[in-house]
Amino acid sequence: MRKEDQLNSTLSSRRELSFIDGFLSDHPEAGLYLVGGAVRDALLARHPREVDFDFVVTGLPAPELEAWFRTRGVLNLVGQHFGVYKFMPTGHSPEDIEFIDIALPRTEAVARGSLGGYKDFDVQSDPHLPIQDDLARRDFTINAMAFDVRERKLIDPFDGQANLAQKLLRAVGSPSERFTEDLSRILRGVRFASELGFAIEEETSRAIRELISNVNRQTEVEGSLVYVVPRETVGSELAKALSRQPARAVEIFSAHNVWRECFPHVHEQLEREPDYLVPLSRTAPGELTVVVVLLLRGLSMEDARDTLSFTGLSTLERGSSHRIETSLVMTLVRLLQEEPRPQDIEEMRASTFEKHFLNDKGPLFLRCLELTGADDLRRAIHARRTQIENRWLVDHDESIAPLISGQDVLAHGVVAGPEVRIWLDRVRDLQLDGKLMRREDALAWLEQQLKQKSSS
Repeated sequence: MRKEDQLNSTLSSRRELSFIDGFLSDHPEAGLYLVGGAVRDALLARHPREVDFDFVVTGLPAPELEAWFRTRGVLNLVGQHFGVYKFMPTGHSPEDIEFIDIALPRTEAVARGSLGGYKDFDVQSDPHLPIQDDLARRDFTINAMAFDVRERKLIDPFDGQANLAQKLLRAVGSPSERFTEDLSRILRGVRFASELGFAIEEETSRAIRELISNVNRQTEVEGSLVYVVPRETVGSELAKALSRQPARAVEIFSAHNVWRECFPHVHEQLEREPDYLVPLSRTAPGELTVVVVLLLRGLSMEDARDTLSFTGLSTLERGSSHRIETSLVMTLVRLLQEEPRPQDIEEMRASTFEKHFLNDKGPLFLRCLELTGADDLRRAIHARRTQIENRWLVDHDESIAPLISGQDVLAHGVVAGPEVRIWLDRVRDLQLDGKLMRREDALAWLEQQLKQKSSS
């Protein structure tokens, strides 16, 4: 299939893009261009779960663009000074699709006094600007292509197609200039190389290695030091790389000083233990929590928390597919460091075993043990977990409902306080061990025990 046909097929297959034909018909003098990652992914025949569609509209003044799109859905202006809109077509919502970017073509110039923040640009939009000028401001050649939707023609002024074929990541123009303009591009480059499995062109690679320390640059704002590259941005890029292709990310991070600059405590651990990252090379795409736990497993709890904060991995928004739960990660790190023996698992109270291993932590911890080679402990945990689940005929992702509640304990005359939890745990131990299987039996046992206690 021709490249143009691949792109046209991508557009025609998406219901949320049904506005395209109407827009072209109503504005015969306007140009409509698909740009950015959607073009790259279509040419690579990639089908990521989250698709960001970015369009540039030429030859149409902003008021006319706004008026037309507002009759087809919700349009929000997010770049007041440079004509960037978020569009949600009628019949869709953020729960089922990403907002579609609609923008006027624009140029960027580094603002006076810029330290490399992604907002430190003087941006000018111009509906009559050629699309090639808009592409010239972009970061990498594989992202600096546009598909002319009306003419069904690919526009590729920086040989992005050739670099895609070569599996090569190359900056547009001078890499040092591109990265100094916006320091977050350094981490984007590392992430793209990891995610796509691309090599990084020599000059681009050298610029990343030389400039990556600048992603931690700080500046004073209203008397406080803030990072020029927000930690949320750092965390997002690192999380995407470590989630999508973790084994490749380990290689790219190692070759481009990412461990030293973004994970200094991990870097120190690597200097003491050169094989420290070997378990990460065995992880699979989508195992971000496991990857992060393995990264932190050799650090003190204080250094582990510091790493999550410094990298921005603990700051990602709720709802983000790359968010990790800090409390879950820290619990798993602590469990790995405690190194219980298989005998400890066999002798552990059932309610304690449940809190550690019979929940969402269990499968993740077993996976960490598998990757670190702790096979005896993994088998012991798996055997006891399977025994309990088989007893109650539940799957790994199902919970076993307690036989009694705190209200039941209170109803038997126990005063509200710590003693309620003690009785609940005792009943839970017997339940998980298969000695109490029905609610009426649990209530009868509780009543008998409380009577014996009161009479003694």
